[in-house]
Amino acid sequence: MIKTRNRKHSKKLLSLLMLLTLLFTMLPTAAFAEATEEEKLAAQQKRDELQQQLREIEERLSAIKDDVERAEEKANSYADRKWIVTQQIDAIQESITLKEEELKLRQQELDEKKAAQQENYELFKQRLRAIYMTNDTSALSTLLGASSFSEFLVRAEVMRQVSEHDTQLIEQLKKEQEEIEAAQKVIEEELASLEEDKEALAVKQSELAALLQEANSELSTAEALEEVTQEEYDKINAAFKQADAELDAIMGTGSDTIYGTGEYGWPVPGFTYISSGFGWRTLYGQPNFHGGIDIAGSGIYGTPVVASDSGTVVRALYYTTGYGYHVMIDHGGNNWTVYGHLSSIAVSYGQYVSKGEMVGRVGSTGNSTGPHLHFEIRLNGTKVNPLLYL
Repeated sequence: MIKTRNRKHSKKLLSLLMLLTLLFTMLPTAAFAEATEEEKLAAQQKRDELQQQLREIEERLSAIKDDVERAEEKANSYADRKWIVTQQIDAIQESITLKEEELKLRQQELDEKKAAQQENYELFKQRLRAIYMTNDTSALSTLLGASSFSEFLVRAEVMRQVSEHDTQLIEQLKKEQEEIEAAQKVIEEELASLEEDKEALAVKQSELAALLQEANSELSTAEALEEVTQEEYDKINAAFKQADAELDAIMGTGSDTIYGTGEYGWPVPGFTYISSGFGWRTLYGQPNFHGGIDIAGSGIYGTPVVASDSGTVVRALYYTTGYGYHVMIDHGGNNWTVYGHLSSIAVSYGQYVSKGEMVGRVGSTGNSTGPHLHFEIRLNGTKVNPLLYL
């Protein structure tokens, strides 16, 4: 019993919801069924004014985005150049460190040579002092103390060689000292040159850092302006969509007068390929309900688009998004057709067109992925599958 009552209760709720849905669906039609021409023109003017504002903001936003892009490129360029200079400074610093180590080794080697030279020089001076103090008698005694002439010659040669050795040793030490000092001077000059290069690069690094800071400031300003302008665009776009929906409701109700034949003809003679059908699909990675059919084909761009049935033009507008250039024809009896993404419009608001008369040419304006005609049939305010009526 409880299950039966629940089922009956559920059926009643479902019926009530369906009735409410039907009533709310009919409300726009009833509300705008008696809209005057003045009201329609006012609604269209409001929508056109908002679209004009959108166009102006889009132009500003596009220019600001270009400024942001240029600022980003400038900042990235300065950042890259600063990074390169920093790498060059690091490389020079590494070279300076190596040169300083080399100079340190040279200095150590020079100190050792100087110490050896000083030691030998001191020994040499001691011998000279000894000779002087003895009035050279020791050397003479050494020579006269020889037991034979041959020994005398040997002693004399030894003394000569000792003297020559002392002299050569000092000269060699002097030569090595001069070579070390020359190498040391070269290293010092190289170090001085590296330090100059490092200082010049440090100045350049500081200049680039200042330019980078300025570029980042410009980028921040441009991004802030882009954000504010985007918010302004979103606000106007929301108002535009609302005005567009109101205009669509007013224009889309049609009139009681029957203008058309009730039979819908093919809107693009000679082209029958349908690139996207009626119903749900995926567009730009998002679920999207397609309220019409897309007629495409090779060479279709610029092809004449004709009225599917006779009627009065209630919309001949340009959208920066959505349908782009498009035409809406009222066929009477709350039925009408829509022709979207046109490259040009051949009719104007309020104009009567006969079935088969050209209303525009195929294009790719608005939200379009390529040249095609978006074609809709709306019966009693509802989008229906055109293939069931063509």
